[in-house]
Amino acid sequence: MNILIIDDDPNARKTLGKILKAKGFEVEEAGTGSEAVASCGAKFFNLALIDVRLPDTSGLGVLKAVRALNEDTIAIMMTGYASLDSSIEAMNKGAYSYITKPVNMDAVLAVIEKGLEKQRLSLENKRLLKELTAANEKLKELDKRKSAFVANVSHEFKNPLAVIKESLSIIIDGLAGDIDTKQKDILSAAKSNIERLIRLVTDLLDISKIEAGKMEMRRENFDIGLLTNEILSTYEREFSKKKMLSSKNIPSDIGMIWADRDKISEVLINLINNAIKYTPEGGEVGIKLTAKENELYFEISDTGPGIPEEYKDKIFDKFERITAEKIEGTGLGLPIAKDIVELHKGRIWVESEAGKGSRFIFVLPRNFREKNTLR
Repeated sequence: MNILIIDDDPNARKTLGKILKAKGFEVEEAGTGSEAVASCGAKFFNLALIDVRLPDTSGLGVLKAVRALNEDTIAIMMTGYASLDSSIEAMNKGAYSYITKPVNMDAVLAVIEKGLEKQRLSLENKRLLKELTAANEKLKELDKRKSAFVANVSHEFKNPLAVIKESLSIIIDGLAGDIDTKQKDILSAAKSNIERLIRLVTDLLDISKIEAGKMEMRRENFDIGLLTNEILSTYEREFSKKKMLSSKNIPSDIGMIWADRDKISEVLINLINNAIKYTPEGGEVGIKLTAKENELYFEISDTGPGIPEEYKDKIFDKFERITAEKIEGTGLGLPIAKDIVELHKGRIWVESEAGKGSRFIFVLPRNFREKNTLR
């Protein structure tokens, strides 16, 4: 540990230095402020003992210069009782502590020990922060590469899957020749799995675009009530198949919204799909739209199993699934919905209780205008 004693009294420097050397410290001396600044510029000192009164400058001036050269140097002011106010002022400007003259060596050593311990902890924290920052940057780079890989692979999968799906549709519809019922059932099952893969690939592409800040937003002014009714009409067969009730409360004058029509459709489809998926046969799914000032409130409710309190914050995390494994899903629908809502400067949350169904609510500004690509 290097200590610099800055005092214009050579006897005081010699006495103090002798004791500190005996305690195992490396000690250097400076009789003026300029000598002290030159020494601190040439090497790092763990600690500087600075007399408040110096022949060429004030102790405060030396303190400022020493701290400017290396903020990790612990500065302790030495003062007579008459200049105690200057030492207190010095502490407000970065000095660690002060000692009064004539010095009490036990007190001096105690202050030095505490100051060096503070320095040790500070340097250790800086080291750990530097390592953490480096590790974080590495993780960001790895995550960036991962997202690019997922996007590339997903893109390469999408077109072949679409071709396979179309080919299966042609065969199932009998356009390529007659097939029997068993063959049709097998091919229909294959088509269903292909469609599931396409949904997964589409979700992965959406996630990758959002993470890369490249999700394009093509906003337009459209009737949100009309869009919601159109989407609901496509689920009539699903509701009938599961013998479910559907209720809607969409005011005819709900009005227009400035947003990305396709992206808002995706949010509604994700939430309605989830509601149908997790609601048992004979249950009920509801959708409600409400206008409040310059915001639109969307509420999609179900009579499913509900969500335990401890999982409410997790369901919007990527690949997080908390329901029965028998129910198909990628764990990407809700995270994508959340990202899209937030890209529109909206908010989304869930209100639920285990065994009593769920209500997913999201709010969008009616007319939030920004650049086409949000980052």
